[in-house]
Amino acid sequence: MQTEHSNQTIDIFCRVIDNFGDAGVMWRLARAMRDEGFSVRLIIDEPETLKHLAGVNPQTPVSEIGRAEQINVCLWEKSWDEGSCPLDVADVVIEGFACRLPAAYQAKMPQVLPKWFNIDYFSAEDWIEECHLVPSIDPASGIVKINYFPGVTERSGSLIIEQNYEELERLFKRNLRRDDHTVRVLYFGYPYGPIEKIAVAFESAPHSIHVSAARCPAGDLLIDKLNAQNCSHVRCERLPFVAQKDFDRLLWSNDIAFIRGEDSAARAMIAGTPFLWHIYHQDENAHMVKLQALEDRIKPFFKDPELFEQWSQLQEAMNNGEFDAMLFRQLIENHSSWKEASLGFARHIRSLGSLNKKLSQLIKNG
Repeated sequence: MQTEHSNQTIDIFCRVIDNFGDAGVMWRLARAMRDEGFSVRLIIDEPETLKHLAGVNPQTPVSEIGRAEQINVCLWEKSWDEGSCPLDVADVVIEGFACRLPAAYQAKMPQVLPKWFNIDYFSAEDWIEECHLVPSIDPASGIVKINYFPGVTERSGSLIIEQNYEELERLFKRNLRRDDHTVRVLYFGYPYGPIEKIAVAFESAPHSIHVSAARCPAGDLLIDKLNAQNCSHVRCERLPFVAQKDFDRLLWSNDIAFIRGEDSAARAMIAGTPFLWHIYHQDENAHMVKLQALEDRIKPFFKDPELFEQWSQLQEAMNNGEFDAMLFRQLIENHSSWKEASLGFARHIRSLGSLNKKLSQLIKNG
């Protein structure tokens, strides 16, 4: 662990809007910035969500949630939005997804003049390159806030990658034992997906499939569908809820990952695990624009243009409520090429450096 910033404090503010999504990204950021040597406090309005991600007992007091991770977790009281806020201002202030700080906290910031960042949502779209690191000035205090956009290009803010990520990956894979005749599938999706059609595709695939379904409503629905079909070559497993620090192991040990949410998608990209992203639906199909932008970034890493078309077509169809069993079969039959493309994109992402390291340098040099 680096200690060059050990005397500096960071406050990360997080409002939980999208189930585990917002909390997941900010908890991972908190852990990564701790490893960069900062003293981190995570202020969150729904700590119950965080308890699952941190892997602690549901009865754990809020103040104890981050103890094992050396992170100070604090409840964002509703009263702070309109009234006083007792928190002292940190050296660095981070808004998660433009969540807006408590007014009383922000009013104290001119006395400290912290470095102030808004960490926004991930996107592979072109426009984020023009917005990344663009400053905005708070009219009340005159303090500059830097808008930071995670992404997968050189001109974006990169993704969160822990300092010891590659070491943990190497150690895990060294001891991994696999059955090469079985396709291992991790499933983590939203319940409004085409779950029954996915189950049919698994059943009709001419391969042994082991499905590990995440503990969520969609996972339970898929397992129920597969059990009802009673297909001999498809085995099912209901996974317990895993702490965030253990999620990468699921990706490393599976051949294909159905993933949802920003943090899970980012981890699949970094791992180089072939994935199908069930992206969170937005008004006016904005999510499809975001999905297709990522596909365009990955396209150059596919040596077979037809395989890329099959992957992108199936992924887009899944996000429109359809799932083609024949396309899925073709992707399985060409899994080695799909895997090669995924690993190539993962190497590209890692070559860009990590969000946490880049943010640390901004703080140090700013």
